[in-house]
Amino acid sequence: MIAATPGARQLGDDHGYDNRGLLKLFNTVNNRYFDGRIQAEIRWEIPVGSVAVFTGVDRHPLSADSPIHPVFDQACEALARNDSQGALPLLIQCADAGHKDAHLLLNHLLLRLGDTRWPLYVKRYNRHSDSHQAVPAACYYPESRVIAIHPYVHERKAPQFVLKYLLFHECCHQLIESDSSNPHPPAFMEWEHSAPARTRALEWLAKEGFPTLPLTADEH
Repeated sequence: MIAATPGARQLGDDHGYDNRGLLKLFNTVNNRYFDGRIQAEIRWEIPVGSVAVFTGVDRHPLSADSPIHPVFDQACEALARNDSQGALPLLIQCADAGHKDAHLLLNHLLLRLGDTRWPLYVKRYNRHSDSHQAVPAACYYPESRVIAIHPYVHERKAPQFVLKYLLFHECCHQLIESDSSNPHPPAFMEWEHSAPARTRALEWLAKEGFPTLPLTADEH
């Protein structure tokens, strides 16, 4: 996550993302609501979510004996050897065939390599798999203190208040311990309900197809 902390890392502006603006928003949220206590790194990347692994572009599952699966294994072996260039054509072959895990890995690899095909494959991933409907708009990884913001949020030209809300929400995850079985315990929600423009942001995210926390009757 981009953060005003030593060692924080920024995604290069050559990808068309306003990292300075996002850093400014993070600093505002961190200082105003958390007294500057949050230490994290921010990335534009597709958050991990509960997405089906072998879904084709038309949402028809690939068969268990599809020849694409061994190709994906070969790509993973190449990545394990740090052979990015060897893995790249294999991942492209799998992604074009509708292998969901391969497509997600390809998105990350193209971004890391600065490959100009990255925006194309991210859009295909979103369009064919509706990943923005299957995964959250943002996610916090406590082990690495990383906040991932879904690139689709940028593509949809999210208003500033939406980004502030997402940053606030993920900052809460650093303060309040939670797990996959109970990601938003009462202590978390007590903090989260004070997020700036919460209702407007949740309404915008829901309209764009992202899964969101439910609004109460009083919040509508």
